[in-house]
Amino acid sequence: MLALASFAQVQTVADVSFAVPDGWKYQPGGDFGSMSLTQGKNFWLMAVYTSMPSSGDANKDFVAAWKRIVLAGADYQGYPLQPFYDISHTVGYPGKRADASSLSRATYTRLYILEAGRSCIPVAAVSNDGMVLNALEHMANAVIGSVRLAPLKAAPIKTNITLADLAGDWQSGLSNSLNFYNMTTGAYQSTSNSFVGEGYHIQPNGSFTYKMKGVINNQSSSDDDSGTLELGGAFITFRGRNHVVRYRFLNIQQSLDGSSVITFLPPAEDPSRLNLVRDGQMWTKRK
Repeated sequence: MLALASFAQVQTVADVSFAVPDGWKYQPGGDFGSMSLTQGKNFWLMAVYTSMPSSGDANKDFVAAWKRIVLAGADYQGYPLQPFYDISHTVGYPGKRADASSLSRATYTRLYILEAGRSCIPVAAVSNDGMVLNALEHMANAVIGSVRLAPLKAAPIKTNITLADLAGDWQSGLSNSLNFYNMTTGAYQSTSNSFVGEGYHIQPNGSFTYKMKGVINNQSSSDDDSGTLELGGAFITFRGRNHVVRYRFLNIQQSLDGSSVITFLPPAEDPSRLNLVRDGQMWTKRK
């Protein structure tokens, strides 16, 4: 499947449609559509499969999909160890994921099962090994987030952004709770809670206002600012009166409810060194 040919932005396999990232090559299969990317000795392959009936239990659906797809050939044996992980940091369906190495250690496969009511949709990602696969986890999540079951239709993954795209009200938030214990006695000592909600109102001309409220380390906190937004390459900079904040833009997608969702990373020069789950941040603009 690595000798792939034609490229297109949105593809359909039976009742499932999905977006193909820029630079990836697409080829249809019997019951799937595959896309691939190669860089030197490394490769990434993703395949979106036709839907399956859902049992109502994502773990059982995952086992059925693993048997259908991964165990269909001779390269893999058995099932990944449970518990299977919840799918996170996507704008698509809920579901489960798990992965395993081939018997020869030549390939590494991660399988996702997307729960869509009475149906579920398998998506497979394959690479040299787990570390290589994780280097483009943000692209895998973007493909998964684009998957739509008919009558819904997938939209392209948008990897460039304009002031017109950013105009409107954007919201994001985070929460964290840490429990502290005595290292000698093991006795509980205290808890540190942090939860923050923040929002940007962005005008079509690039001017913005910002507000934040929440609790940081058990202390109430708030902030506000205003200024001008700047676009440059892969980066978005909010140049305010009090702060200058810079983000690396990854993509903008549509969620199942029609909201627009932007995914940001910290402004590191090499995004492959970042962890999407740990470092990523999603902003939402309601439809």
